[in-house]
Amino acid sequence: MPTATELEKMKKLEALLEHCRYVSELLGGEQFVSCSVVLPALCHLSRVMEVTEDDPAYMIKFKGTFAADMEGRKEKTNITWLRVATSLDPRFKVLKCLSKPERVEVWGTVRALLQERERERPAQPDNQKKRASLLPENVNRLVCLSNWLKIKKQ
Repeated sequence: MPTATELEKMKKLEALLEHCRYVSELLGGEQFVSCSVVLPALCHLSRVMEVTEDDPAYMIKFKGTFAADMEGRKEKTNITWLRVATSLDPRFKVLKCLSKPERVEVWGTVRALLQERERERPAQPDNQKKRASLLPENVNRLVCLSNWLKIKKQ
């Protein structure tokens, strides 16, 4: 049977691991996960794993090991694309998970990508009018509707 001190330690670890469970369920759930959610989730875990002066030694060790492992995994991740995906998601448009200089960098990357995309797009003549095309079945329906309305008026 665990002692009262050990139970207290387990409660503190459980509270810390609750954040890990939440992120695991969010990213590894049965439903489709958007890549725009990954960076805010990782940033949340990073904040939670920051050592505070109130943390006991075992918690400092755990948080240090966890944070080091996460940093190692982050190096293998395409952070640039996660930042762009997050910036384009309306839920995270403020980009609270990034520092102000990183936000400026991300918006610069997005702007550069849009400009590159615009240059790649073939030029369209301005004088050419765009015509809406209708599927033959829709044209047929419109004609039938028009005929029906004429008959109904008579």
